[in-house]
Amino acid sequence: MSAVRMTQLEVPDYTLGLRGKMLRPEKLEAGSTAFCTIIYGLDPVDGVADTPLSSAANGYPDAFAVVDESTRVPLAWRPGTDAVIADLHDETGTILAESPRGVVQRLISEFGELGLAPVLGFEYECYVMHADDATLRAQDYASLRPLGRVDNAYSLSRVADASSLLSEFVDRMESVGIPVEAVHSELGPGFFEYALAPMDALRATDSAVRARQYFRDLCAERGLLATFMAKFRGEASGSGGHVHQSLSRNGVNVMSDGAGGLSDVGRHYLAGLLSTMGDFTALFNPLLNSYKRISAGFFVSENASWGWDNRNAACRVVANSGAGATRIEHRRPGADANPYLLAAGMLAGGLVGVRGALDPGAPLEVGADATATGAVLPRDLRVATQVLDTSVVARQLLGEPFVDCFVATRNAELAAYDRWWDTTITDWELRRYLETL
Repeated sequence: MSAVRMTQLEVPDYTLGLRGKMLRPEKLEAGSTAFCTIIYGLDPVDGVADTPLSSAANGYPDAFAVVDESTRVPLAWRPGTDAVIADLHDETGTILAESPRGVVQRLISEFGELGLAPVLGFEYECYVMHADDATLRAQDYASLRPLGRVDNAYSLSRVADASSLLSEFVDRMESVGIPVEAVHSELGPGFFEYALAPMDALRATDSAVRARQYFRDLCAERGLLATFMAKFRGEASGSGGHVHQSLSRNGVNVMSDGAGGLSDVGRHYLAGLLSTMGDFTALFNPLLNSYKRISAGFFVSENASWGWDNRNAACRVVANSGAGATRIEHRRPGADANPYLLAAGMLAGGLVGVRGALDPGAPLEVGADATATGAVLPRDLRVATQVLDTSVVARQLLGEPFVDCFVATRNAELAAYDRWWDTTITDWELRRYLETL
């Protein structure tokens, strides 16, 4: 293997998942490097939200990116390059309270105090299109040509058509210790899904954020564009970011009651997910576009519901695959959500349920109205942000600094949209009013 000439430093943010820089290895010999705290205030197009941590008033100060050596991997497809994930720390060596990865680590520790270890398995849906430079420069996204000619879900022909891309993705992930358990075509043009193997919560979340980034990179190398936008085409399926989760004790899954149902701790964990789903909706659906995906007609529940192997519910309980595979699939999040935000909200919710010995209530029955079971969840980012901001449980478990910082970024996202709306005359308005009034 060639000597490492450059290291890809990967720092979790709130929006993209990972940001970072390329460094000479000697720059990291001390295990850390300076990194600007503005990273927690950048939106998808690099608009800057001032936060309590980092603002124009305090000059956007640096923190210290401290590498987690357990995450260092060689990028075999980029000879001479490796990658490592870093957490931002303050001058005392303490991880910043605003760090999404830091929040996940703290919650995992709290489960450890109960003798439990959360296990997560992420699956992502995304659209893949041919990235014509002229089309992209013109932002004529409707003209982007999807990868593949047919739209069938679970189509062997579509998978075969994309086999070169998908096989290389699987091989690359395998080389960095991220097993891809399944890949298949989804219901839509150029629409695919991949599922990652379940792992301990932190490693699973690191793997999820890397797989998403590395898949986009691979597509770009091939003249393709992969988008994890929650709702890319109004008439088509949205892209989900579902998370399978269970609890283990001494390496043994403890979610099953041994009779095809959930154990007490499994029921409590599920109840916590449901009771806090409204509090954490802004984490699961963090952008304005996120809410265009939410529709019972597209198997995305509008309510905090659960059901036995029922994809109409927000939480699908899978208990028919053996005790060792008993788990809860959280189906509310979109593919646009940062995996660290998903893990933080879900682990916090589960912890509330386990500590409080909560009961999940009755399941969504087959054939029942999915919109009439479970608490109604926020249907837009504005409401979801307000709920998160005022949530006692969020501030207790995620921490005041994290909530304040993240809420500031959501309010900035809303303000950017409001400015656009106030100054933009849409095609709908012109067609409706220009000649008739």
